[in-house]
Amino acid sequence: MKFTRLSLIALALSTASAGMALAADAASPKTRDQVRAELAQAQRDGTLIADGQTGATYRDLNPGRYATMPMVSMKTRADVQAELRTAWSRGELVADGQTGLTYREQAPHRYAPQTLVVVQR
Repeated sequence: MKFTRLSLIALALSTASAGMALAADAASPKTRDQVRAELAQAQRDGTLIADGQTGATYRDLNPGRYATMPMVSMKTRADVQAELRTAWSRGELVADGQTGLTYREQAPHRYAPQTLVVVQR
């Protein structure tokens, strides 16, 4: 009985240590300077976790203290305006912020019926 219990404990410990060793080999270790640089950058960006329960970052809690993050868009201004016009004409824009209803859902008689396009191969 004692031997079986000790064997199980030894097996569990060896499995855990082998798993940690494999995980350490998979990820390349960072130098102390790299970690410090990442920490300093996260402090400047406000991306450090401020509240462990909610996961909110310092940027989430105090957005005015940090510069805005650059937004990268692959669409041109004309593309976005064309999408907006199309959505407006189809009634796809949200009309009521509380319920989330679109203009089409509020007044379906104002918009042409939607047709389904079936593509056969």
